[in-house]
Amino acid sequence: MKRRGFTLIELLVVIAIIAILAAILFPVFAQARESARQITCTSRFSQVGRAVIMYTADFDTTQPLTQYFASFAGGANRQDRILAQLLQPYVKNWIMFRCPSDPNANDRVLGECNDRPPADQFEREYCWSLTTDLGYNYTYLSPIMYLNPSGYKNVPASDSRVKQPANTVLFTDSIWYRDPSSGRPEGGGNWIVMPPCRLYRDAAGTIVDSFTIVRQSCDSGEARGWYDYGSNSCSMLSRPACWKLRNAMGWYRWMEFGGTWPWHRSNTMMTVAYVDGHAKAHTPTQLTEGCDARPECGGFITEPDKYKWDLDDYYN
Repeated sequence: MKRRGFTLIELLVVIAIIAILAAILFPVFAQARESARQITCTSRFSQVGRAVIMYTADFDTTQPLTQYFASFAGGANRQDRILAQLLQPYVKNWIMFRCPSDPNANDRVLGECNDRPPADQFEREYCWSLTTDLGYNYTYLSPIMYLNPSGYKNVPASDSRVKQPANTVLFTDSIWYRDPSSGRPEGGGNWIVMPPCRLYRDAAGTIVDSFTIVRQSCDSGEARGWYDYGSNSCSMLSRPACWKLRNAMGWYRWMEFGGTWPWHRSNTMMTVAYVDGHAKAHTPTQLTEGCDARPECGGFITEPDKYKWDLDDYYN
């Protein structure tokens, strides 16, 4: 009996069907993988958020220091500690500070520390801490002030100052750097991020500074400025420490969303941990709720009860 093979047309039909199925299924598989990464990222953010609660219980109910400065003499000091290093005794695993959706959140990339290979484990952990994917809402919770005459020092908020812990951002997905020409994210995340708005206009029309710890330290004469990636002054007119939005160019491209970064679901979602320890995903628009987000704090806080970044201690 003569055996009949497949005709060319039949083979082409089969190949076409396989190609169509692949085109349908591959995006589904990719979305499933990304959903799994986002779930992992959310779980890690939540665990670090709970570690912060343990930290505050041990340190007189104050929020973590953004950075512990062991010396004001300038230059590196081996006793200095970045936020993630301070939280490490409570977290006990460096991988918790990394989001799997960030392709650069690995030992090799994060250990390079701006192309300066670490000399030992201390320097390596310092680099890892600088490039954690959990960007800290430090402007409100623990601003770095330039004090007279000693130098830089944190002024952390007490738990009692945070009026809405379940609606106050603690951490959000962050970015270390974006290549000026390609716009690609590089080098992991950044340990601090900037809020989208700063100023509030009360019922009387008076402009109020929502950066209350910064304002109190400056107005009292205790400080002459604060660390804001810009002028580092006390002036409310100095507004670099906010989202740059579409005017972010060159080296400042990473500050398009104030250093926050939507890693998930094709760059539309970012993981957020709140002061009470819970975590969930938000779009950039949701993170600006209650705020007229414009470049460099050009807009005002319009609904402070909904604004997710502040301490809610500047209005009645």
